[in-house]
Amino acid sequence: MADLSEFADQPWNRPAAVQHPKGWEPGIDVSGRSGTLTVALEHEPTSAIWRELIADWGFDPSTTSIVGPVQVRGWDANIGGGEIRRMRYYRASLEMRATADERADMDEIRAIIEKRKPIKMVPFGDLGDVALVVNLADWQVGSGEGGGTPAFLERLGRKIDALVAHVKMLKRLGYKIARIFLMGLGDLVENCQGFYSQMQFSIDLDQREQVRTVRHQLVKIVDRLVPFGIPMTLGGIAGNHGENRNGSGKSFTSFSDNSDLAVIEQVGEILAVNPDRYGHVDITPAVSLAHDLTLTLDVCGVPVGWMHGHQVKGSGGVLGWWKGQQLGRQSIADVQILNTGHFHHLVVDESTSRTWFQAPALDGGSRWFTDMTGKHSPPGMLTYLAGNGCGPRGWSNLAVL
Repeated sequence: MADLSEFADQPWNRPAAVQHPKGWEPGIDVSGRSGTLTVALEHEPTSAIWRELIADWGFDPSTTSIVGPVQVRGWDANIGGGEIRRMRYYRASLEMRATADERADMDEIRAIIEKRKPIKMVPFGDLGDVALVVNLADWQVGSGEGGGTPAFLERLGRKIDALVAHVKMLKRLGYKIARIFLMGLGDLVENCQGFYSQMQFSIDLDQREQVRTVRHQLVKIVDRLVPFGIPMTLGGIAGNHGENRNGSGKSFTSFSDNSDLAVIEQVGEILAVNPDRYGHVDITPAVSLAHDLTLTLDVCGVPVGWMHGHQVKGSGGVLGWWKGQQLGRQSIADVQILNTGHFHHLVVDESTSRTWFQAPALDGGSRWFTDMTGKHSPPGMLTYLAGNGCGPRGWSNLAVL
């Protein structure tokens, strides 16, 4: 019989190499303290087998373990001789714990803490310009709820006293306030009809009386702040309660035909008559009064925007509305700080890396809203410092007076 041994090791007589599916080749991939281990086995590996596999790859099973679910994939492999074998591929996530030698030394940590020296604080006045922003939101003067107009005037009087004290405190702390922005956030008046049921029954001032009361109170705020000698800007945006509406309760003129804007304009004309006292108070309708439903101003180097909030529709809320303004490249899209009213409760949101301030209202509340939802919030006047001197946020010293 012929000797065929010399042909035994020829390529055509060897078993075919197992072809692993792409991306599931057996091996280990480690980066830092985590990685993956992929193996091809006929049976599901036990925890003991996983430890052996980890050790086989040169890692310590006592500090390297399997975490999370194990991925499994089946594959038919040609192992030679016409035999097709079902292979199963297992991929597991690895996590490596620090060893005793690698763990932080508490004595070293304590030494680092004790050696650290406090940084030298820069005086507030050297940080850059700052301005005081005062949001006048949702007064709804004329509403008969919560004690009506007499209770509102008492409430506002206390807030004005607190505002004066707040400015004094900021000056004592060393802040050099370059300007005060008194900004109407809309709904300064309640109006008389077309906004909700029982409105005509519940109001205690007519339209003219509402506007006159707001006008007197705005002048009062300015008068209380004038002695500080700080330049002031008085401005604002339009709310829904200030709209000029028809008998069907629909706004039928322009966005700027609004009592919230008209009353600020009137105050500007009053103050302009006495430049000796009010010469440092700026009310420039073309700049500080909104011509549509939003307003953007440069506040000591920080772009700041205002809008009432009644234009927000849908489930996305204010942040969804703001995102739409950015996609549409609208003027308020690039502000670092956005101020809104309308929703009557305090919100401070930095989830977008910018800041949204939702200002609390100063009205007497809504019995109907509370009965419907159970919700109510305390009245307040939202203030904060803004400008390049406030650091990376662009604002500091938030206070609800």
